[in-house]
Amino acid sequence: MGGDLRGLAVGGAQFAIIRNMPNEDPDVVEKLKTDARGVINPQMVRWIAFFVITASLVACTVLCILAIWQFTESDAVWRAIATFIVVSIATAIFTFVNEKLG
Repeated sequence: MGGDLRGLAVGGAQFAIIRNMPNEDPDVVEKLKTDARGVINPQMVRWIAFFVITASLVACTVLCILAIWQFTESDAVWRAIATFIVVSIATAIFTFVNEKLG
């Protein structure tokens, strides 16, 4: 074992205490969970996802304001909102797949 063993009597039972046990490397599974991994750099993917979703949200907001003041058709607003939802879901799925399965 790597350390000295000393017996300790507690309540009539004998327990071994291992002292000076060498430090072991962290478990492989624990290490994989803590390391950021992915096909593409996960930090970069998160920044791109944030930028894409933010740009889509700003565009939808502008179109909604223009529709309120009747500078554009309401049909364009519904298409923009639907596009925003699709882009947001696709970006979220891509980010998840890149981080978990990559």
